[in-house]
Formats: sequence, C-alpha cells, structure tokens
Amino acid sequence: MTDHSGAYSERAFKAKLTNIAGLDKLIDAAKQIHALLRDPQTPIWVKGLCVAVLGYLIVPTDVVADFIPVLGYSDDLAALTAALATIVTHLPKPEAAD
Repeated sequence: MTDHSGAYSERAFKAKLTNIAGLDKLIDAAKQIHALLRDPQTPIWVKGLCVAVLGYLIVPTDVVADFIPVLGYSDDLAALTAALATIVTHLPKPEAAD
C-alpha cells in the first residue's frame, strides 16, 4: 500500500472541515470521499483521485482563495462534485438495517 501521508493527513482534513462550518454539501462530499479513501476495497486509481481532491480542499491557495466569502469554496465544491461523479460506482454501499 502506498503511503500518501506527504500529500494528505487526517489532521489537515479535520481542521479544514471545522473551518468550513455551514457548507453542508461541501462537508458531505468531503466525508464521502474520505470514507472511500479509507475503504480497503477501493481501487488504487480511485484512492489516488481521492487524495488529489482532498489535497485540493486542504490547500488554502487554490484557484479561488478560501477566505473570499461564498466564492471561496465554490471551486472546492466543484472539484469534490466532479470527483464524486467520476467515482460514484465505487462509493461504499449503505448497510441495510435488520
């Protein structure tokens, strides 16, 4: 298994999510991608995409600076949404309730 710790860390991911409170769609998408990254059944190419898009979310210097109200996270949401559209078939299936 490849070590992605240089490009992504749990601490940076959680810190970013606490800084974007109120952006529920962005947080939900990030959590879905994070779950996919941690799932041992996820193919390597999907994990690579997960690392890339979560890295983009964490880095504060992206296409639209995160400190700009409203617009600051629009590019992050677009990147997460595009990644989810690409890997939707690999998302973990919700477990059925007994």
